Amino acid sequence: MPRMTLTGMPGHHPVVLSFEADTRFTIENGPEGATILGLHRQGSQQIVHVRETRDQIIAARAAALWNAPSR
Repeated sequence: MPRMTLTGMPGHHPVVLSFEADTRFTIENGPEGATILGLHRQGSQQIVHVRETRDQIIAARAAALWNAPSR
């Protein structure tokens, strides 16, 4: 399962996110420089506030998918 680590807001703590290849990401601008990231899959969702920008999140997702072991 692909995993990526982002920086949570507020507090700047590490946030480790695991997801499947078919997980849908929504990325919105949030308050005070945060980005609101939503992960949606099979009727469930996870919402986190992170420091990374949209482009950084997309790059981290691509890297996690690229480095994930094949099934």
